[in-house]
Amino acid sequence: MVLLVATACGSGPSTVGTTSPSPAAILDDHFGFIAGNVVRLESDAKPLFVLNIPSDTAGVVSPDGRRLAYLANNELHVIDIAPNAQARTLFTISAKEGGMYFAWSSDSTGLVVGVNGPVAPVNEGLPAYTKLRVVEAAGGTPRDVISIRNAAVVPLAWDRQAHLISAYEATQIGAGPYDVVAESGTLKRTNTRDGLFWLGSNRDGRHVFGHGDPNNAVRLWPLDSYEHGVEIRATTDEHVATVAWRPGTAEVGVLFHGDRLELWDTNGTRRTLALPPAPASSDRYATLAFRVDGKAVVITRQSGVEGSMETYAVAVDLTSGRSVVIPMTGQGPLAGTSVRIGS
Repeated sequence: MVLLVATACGSGPSTVGTTSPSPAAILDDHFGFIAGNVVRLESDAKPLFVLNIPSDTAGVVSPDGRRLAYLANNELHVIDIAPNAQARTLFTISAKEGGMYFAWSSDSTGLVVGVNGPVAPVNEGLPAYTKLRVVEAAGGTPRDVISIRNAAVVPLAWDRQAHLISAYEATQIGAGPYDVVAESGTLKRTNTRDGLFWLGSNRDGRHVFGHGDPNNAVRLWPLDSYEHGVEIRATTDEHVATVAWRPGTAEVGVLFHGDRLELWDTNGTRRTLALPPAPASSDRYATLAFRVDGKAVVITRQSGVEGSMETYAVAVDLTSGRSVVIPMTGQGPLAGTSVRIGS
């Protein structure tokens, strides 16, 4: 089995120029961002409303941008992203087990959670098993799809149309085997190449990327077939700052340590978006926050200087390539996840 395929063929890079339109020409307040329990509009850094959940909540937004799921005190909760919404508990993990990772289904109606059994001795570092447990977001009885022994399994996606769950087995040196699990409980395990540290699935649950070492490359593959993936590399040795899927597409946004964003497609094509010059400061905390509809992205960079909260943010229209700098004076990072506001 080929673990690493050659750089994908495709059209060469194309560059889209930028202009400086008004923020209203790019930002859309039908959408906003959530960070912790605070929800804000795209155009306004002030809180729009605060969800009735802990402020340090690290949850996952559903693909449709309307609900947030999170784990707290060994319980899986879900809450609508709306004023005065109340969280609901979907199920409780037993005291002998634990859970840290979960993923939404592609249609935003269910969740899959990696439930870990007792942890093995410290020198081994793996749980006795991981169960992939599914549950409907509307409530109901959870169901264990499979139990994988001696593995720390991290769910990535649940494609309800294909009835497949994707996951990877975390190791002390990165991502180990890539797992595809049918809802019936059958497992297909594929060894990944060395050097993949960070894996992520797009919102429709149909594609996965892997990124790590070398830092200037990203591997993209269909959810059901790691071996049919492609590896795309930057045209230089520049290090990639961060990678994120563009919703509704088979493209990943690849942000470099500089003033450039590239969109790489699973078919091997790519295009370049030139960004306004960023301040001369470290961008080690760079983030990509794609809008739920996939039409725009907000890029933030926070200074790496200790104690500094200086943040630079720019919004980019992904159709025209136009961009606008968002004033962030006195603000912390805009980093967060895109959500829908209202109906």
